[in-house]
Amino acid sequence: MDADRWRLARELFDRFADLPPDQWRPQLTAACDGDVELEREVLALLAADAGIAATAAPLGRMARGLEAFASRVDDNGSDLRGLQLGPFRLLRQIGRGGMGAVWLAERADGEFAQQVAIKLVRSHWDEADLHARFRTERQMLADLRHPNIASLVDGGVTADGKPWLALEYVDGIDLCHYAEQQRLDLRQRLALFLTVCSAVTHAHAQLIVHRDLKPSNILVRGDGTVKLLDFGIAKLIDTPALQATVLRAFTPEYAAPEQIRGEAVTTSVDIYTLGLLLYELLTGRGPYPLDQPSPSAFERATLEQTPTRPSQAVTRNDGEATASVLAAQRRLTPQRLKRELRGDLDAIVLKALRKEPVQRYASVQDLAADLRAWLEHRPVAARRGGWRYGAQRFLRRHALAAAMATLAVIGLCAGLAVATWQAQQARLQRDVALAESAKSRAILEFMRGMFEIADPDESRGAQITARELLARGTERIRGQFSGQPAVRAELLGAMAGAQRGLGLYRDALPLAEEASLLARQSTDPMLAYAAELERSRVLHALGRYNEALALLEPLRQTPLPAALEKQGLHAEADFRRALALQAIGRLDEADRAYAAAWRSQLSLHGDVDRRTQDTAMRHVSLLVLRQQLPAAETLARTTLTAVRRNTDAGDPHRANAISTLAMVLANTGALSEAEALRREELGIRQQAQGATHPETIGAMNDLAAVQYVQHRYREAATTFRAVLAQRRALFGNAHPSVATVANNLAVCELELGALQQAEALAEEALRIRVAHYGLQHHTTAASLHTLGSIELALRHYADAERHLQQAVASYDAAMGREGRHALGALRDLARAQILAGHPDPDCAVAERAHALAQTDEPDAARSAYVSAVRAACWIATGRSEGAVTLAADLRTLREHWGNDDRRTQKIVALAEAVERGSR
Repeated sequence: MDADRWRLARELFDRFADLPPDQWRPQLTAACDGDVELEREVLALLAADAGIAATAAPLGRMARGLEAFASRVDDNGSDLRGLQLGPFRLLRQIGRGGMGAVWLAERADGEFAQQVAIKLVRSHWDEADLHARFRTERQMLADLRHPNIASLVDGGVTADGKPWLALEYVDGIDLCHYAEQQRLDLRQRLALFLTVCSAVTHAHAQLIVHRDLKPSNILVRGDGTVKLLDFGIAKLIDTPALQATVLRAFTPEYAAPEQIRGEAVTTSVDIYTLGLLLYELLTGRGPYPLDQPSPSAFERATLEQTPTRPSQAVTRNDGEATASVLAAQRRLTPQRLKRELRGDLDAIVLKALRKEPVQRYASVQDLAADLRAWLEHRPVAARRGGWRYGAQRFLRRHALAAAMATLAVIGLCAGLAVATWQAQQARLQRDVALAESAKSRAILEFMRGMFEIADPDESRGAQITARELLARGTERIRGQFSGQPAVRAELLGAMAGAQRGLGLYRDALPLAEEASLLARQSTDPMLAYAAELERSRVLHALGRYNEALALLEPLRQTPLPAALEKQGLHAEADFRRALALQAIGRLDEADRAYAAAWRSQLSLHGDVDRRTQDTAMRHVSLLVLRQQLPAAETLARTTLTAVRRNTDAGDPHRANAISTLAMVLANTGALSEAEALRREELGIRQQAQGATHPETIGAMNDLAAVQYVQHRYREAATTFRAVLAQRRALFGNAHPSVATVANNLAVCELELGALQQAEALAEEALRIRVAHYGLQHHTTAASLHTLGSIELALRHYADAERHLQQAVASYDAAMGREGRHALGALRDLARAQILAGHPDPDCAVAERAHALAQTDEPDAARSAYVSAVRAACWIATGRSEGAVTLAADLRTLREHWGNDDRRTQKIVALAEAVERGSR
């Protein structure tokens, strides 16, 4: 069989394999351009693949020779026994895959005894692109270090140019057979599956997608150790060269819809195939019933059919017999097995198997978190059950806490319980204690009424949302406690905190203000202090930083009894002051306030307390802003380690710590780790706080920011647009967080060439920031720089120069002249002056930019970019040495960034401008 002809036939087969059979012949006739023999051979291959009878298309020589060809491509595998590759000798073939054969081999150099699995590529795949993929696999496996992933031992190329890999040899059986052989019950099977999730999560953190997860690639040793094999067709998701290459190198039974459609491969592919594995592990079969299984039938079912629910699949087609067998293996009766699968496990599996990637779990961690929730009798995110569902799950975990049925009520009770406990700590005299006892009884009576509101029997089956529950509770407070202002203040403060926790900041503010007014009229200093703190939190969340600060300044000076001082109220006030001071740009004062708060909290609560850790996290953000990155990274990593040790995987406090470290890494250039952390954070927030919570939306914004730094502008812009729409809906059009994402989207649109849209967004961000912060603020400076850059691209040089000059002045006023914050604005201001035809005679702006660029760790391309701007200024002002320097800098830029990079093109345009001006 001629190799070129085979390659052409394979390409035609791949192109038309997904089409209906009635379209094969007309499409092939056009594609084969009169080559009747080729048309007949490809038609035969398509018919064989689809399982159509031979009479539909007589098999030609190519189809009849396929089996013989497949045996030859491994170079007569039995003849390879004894072949030595590097230090290893082949013993026997133990497997065969789409890309080649796998051999058991032993070490033959006498250094030590060792057995490995050697993977050899098939000779008919011996092409440049697939050699490159094989080399990629070798490096990729070398980077993976996880106890449940088979490690790379060695690799090389045979004498005739065929690549090979030596992998850790795993003597085990595949995942599903192991579960059946060991007669594992449901909980044991899920524990085994969670180990697989852990390994896949590790690979995703390295930005590696497996793409071919299936039982034969997941082996379990005799001691129960799980090992993932064969990352041979895995895809580095941040490698554009590989993203451009679409290979039909997957197993149809375990392929995701987007693989079959030839779309971009992301981590969602592995989430889908994990769903298939979980389905098979739970039911013993696949989700799509097929009368005549074949590769194309599997692909059509994946694209078109709705998966059967696992609870229904155990009795599919063959009645109770299948259920009885499966139930015996799982130590359950058939009826109990169906009940165990029905509901939560159905929902989890079907969410993983959604056709559209965006509708699946956001990450493998999310899938694993739902399975752990099922194991711990907690509500699962995929189920989205109502009040009764949450109550059932809570009752299974805590039989004595049946009244706490809904998440909203649990959160409210927690706030009320803390408030009651704090009030109890303030009992300094017997008569006060009696008053507090009466107040506590009133609060408990109110809570009982809240549970009645949430009871479906009382609400006639209607599901009460958290927001509705809080609204009804507020009505009751105002009607029920009109004669008890202290109780009313305490309950309204708790309601404000609950609204704030749900992200309903505008709803929380009137409650906090009313609680504060009532508390100030009471004789309880603890109540008044706590109410003012809550009001400051809501004001900060609304972006009203100066108002929050005005409230906190006198509060910090309020004397407290010794018993209340121990509660750390002054430390909390210092922390809130630090946040407000940082937000309005008073950074030195913020630094001192963070330090004071942290010292107090450490003394009062220790380093494992959340209040202490929150202060450390926010102090990290200030260190990053001041470009003290080594100190920021040390504090962020230390804090995250402590938080991981003391929280569960779904805790928003953990998301805060993850976000803190991700922010640092995005600034130090560790972008792969930063993106992995951002995805982990987003998954936690989506599960714990919901998709529309402000902090979840903020996590989306931060993930998009990492994508932007990686030059993935279209991905980033899509996310920024969604975030902008959600923030407008939450906060209106004048909130500082709207300005943040508008500015982010503007720089994306600039990179994508959508200059008019970019200009409008940048102008909006600037208006909001000037109104909130004035001109002497670092965020205002950033918006001025963004707008000036866009105007520069639009060739509106006068406007660009004006805004860039103001950006430099704003940065200098807010951050000082010594830092590097103004570097980008200075560099672009020098460009604007040159392109406008009136360069600075002394090149002072370009010289200052060049001097600031030297204060960072050397980056050849970035240094060359700034140097090129200075050299262009030299040429424009008649300095002869500029031409040589500019030419050298351009060579460096082309070597590192390429000719098509926007930054290189900017310098080319600058060089052309100064050349025209010097003529």
